[in-house]
Amino acid sequence: MRYLMLMWADADATSGDESDFQASAEFDAPVKAAGAFVLNGALAPASTNAHLVQTAIAGHAIESAVERRPFAEGTRQIQAFYIMDLPGMDAALQWANRLPTYGFVEVRELLQF
Repeated sequence: MRYLMLMWADADATSGDESDFQASAEFDAPVKAAGAFVLNGALAPASTNAHLVQTAIAGHAIESAVERRPFAEGTRQIQAFYIMDLPGMDAALQWANRLPTYGFVEVRELLQF
Protein backbone atom coordinates (compact mmCIF):
# COMPACT_ATOMS: atom_id res chain seq x y z
CA MET A 1 0.00 0.00 0.00
CA ARG A 2 1.13 3.52 -0.64
CA TYR A 3 1.02 6.21 2.01
CA LEU A 4 1.14 9.97 1.64
CA MET A 5 2.87 11.83 4.44
CA LEU A 6 2.15 15.55 4.52
CA MET A 7 4.61 17.54 6.58
CA TRP A 8 2.90 20.57 8.13
CA ALA A 9 4.82 23.53 9.54
CA ASP A 10 4.10 27.03 10.78
CA ALA A 11 2.93 29.20 7.89
CA ASP A 12 5.83 31.60 8.41
CA ALA A 13 8.48 28.85 8.55
CA THR A 14 11.44 29.22 6.23
CA SER A 15 12.17 26.66 3.54
CA GLY A 16 15.16 25.35 5.46
CA ASP A 17 18.90 25.66 5.47
CA GLU A 18 21.76 23.33 4.54
CA SER A 19 21.43 21.28 7.75
CA ASP A 20 17.74 20.66 7.00
CA PHE A 21 18.57 19.45 3.49
CA GLN A 22 21.31 17.20 4.92
CA ALA A 23 18.84 15.71 7.44
CA SER A 24 16.43 14.96 4.58
CA ALA A 25 19.17 13.26 2.56
CA GLU A 26 20.16 11.18 5.57
CA PHE A 27 16.52 10.16 6.06
CA ASP A 28 16.19 9.15 2.39
CA ALA A 29 18.98 6.57 2.54
CA PRO A 30 17.28 4.03 4.85
CA VAL A 31 13.90 4.58 3.16
CA LYS A 32 15.46 3.69 -0.20
CA ALA A 33 17.41 0.79 1.32
CA ALA A 34 14.12 -0.61 2.68
CA GLY A 35 12.55 -0.38 -0.78
CA ALA A 36 9.83 1.94 0.51
CA PHE A 37 10.74 5.11 -1.41
CA VAL A 38 8.29 6.27 -4.09
CA LEU A 39 8.50 10.07 -4.22
CA ASN A 40 9.16 13.11 -2.05
CA GLY A 41 9.37 16.84 -2.45
CA ALA A 42 9.31 20.21 -0.76
CA LEU A 43 6.78 22.91 -1.54
CA ALA A 44 7.42 26.61 -1.97
CA PRO A 45 5.70 28.63 0.76
CA ALA A 46 2.04 29.28 -0.06
CA SER A 47 2.67 33.00 0.18
CA THR A 48 5.06 32.94 -2.79
CA ASN A 49 3.06 31.52 -5.69
CA ALA A 50 0.03 29.50 -4.63
CA HIS A 51 -3.08 29.45 -6.80
CA LEU A 52 -6.56 28.28 -5.95
CA VAL A 53 -8.31 26.80 -9.00
CA GLN A 54 -12.03 26.13 -9.27
CA THR A 55 -12.62 23.21 -11.63
CA ALA A 56 -14.34 23.07 -14.99
CA ILE A 57 -16.45 20.11 -13.84
CA ALA A 58 -17.97 22.44 -11.24
CA GLY A 59 -18.86 24.89 -14.02
CA HIS A 60 -15.95 27.32 -13.85
CA ALA A 61 -14.22 28.66 -16.97
CA ILE A 62 -10.44 29.02 -16.66
CA GLU A 63 -10.61 32.80 -17.12
CA SER A 64 -12.49 33.19 -13.84
CA ALA A 65 -11.39 30.00 -12.11
CA VAL A 66 -7.90 30.92 -10.90
CA GLU A 67 -7.30 32.97 -7.79
CA ARG A 68 -3.80 33.68 -6.58
CA ARG A 69 -3.70 33.22 -2.83
CA PRO A 70 -2.75 30.63 -0.25
CA PHE A 71 -5.01 27.60 -0.46
CA ALA A 72 -6.02 27.58 3.16
CA GLU A 73 -6.09 30.28 5.78
CA GLY A 74 -4.48 29.38 9.05
CA THR A 75 -1.30 29.15 11.04
CA ARG A 76 0.09 26.03 9.32
CA GLN A 77 0.78 24.99 5.77
CA ILE A 78 2.05 21.90 3.99
CA GLN A 79 5.82 22.20 3.78
CA ALA A 80 6.75 18.93 2.08
CA PHE A 81 5.47 15.47 1.27
CA TYR A 82 6.66 11.89 1.10
CA ILE A 83 5.07 8.90 -0.61
CA MET A 84 6.13 5.44 0.56
CA ASP A 85 5.16 1.91 -0.39
CA LEU A 86 4.65 0.07 2.88
CA PRO A 87 2.88 -3.03 4.24
CA GLY A 88 0.41 -1.10 6.42
CA MET A 89 -0.45 1.93 8.51
CA ASP A 90 1.68 0.82 11.45
CA ALA A 91 4.80 0.91 9.27
CA ALA A 92 3.73 4.26 7.81
CA LEU A 93 3.37 5.74 11.29
CA GLN A 94 6.80 4.44 12.27
CA TRP A 95 8.43 6.10 9.24
CA ALA A 96 6.40 9.30 9.72
CA ASN A 97 7.66 9.55 13.29
CA ARG A 98 11.24 9.60 11.96
CA LEU A 99 10.71 12.31 9.31
CA PRO A 100 13.07 15.29 9.74
CA THR A 101 10.46 17.95 10.41
CA TYR A 102 9.62 20.10 13.44
CA GLY A 103 5.92 20.26 12.61
CA PHE A 104 3.21 17.67 12.33
CA VAL A 105 2.97 14.79 9.86
CA GLU A 106 -0.41 13.81 8.44
CA VAL A 107 -0.44 10.21 7.18
CA ARG A 108 -3.02 8.92 4.70
CA GLU A 109 -3.33 5.80 2.65
CA LEU A 110 -3.37 6.57 -1.07
CA LEU A 111 -6.33 5.03 -2.84
CA GLN A 112 -5.49 3.63 -6.24
CA PHE A 113 -8.15 3.65 -8.94
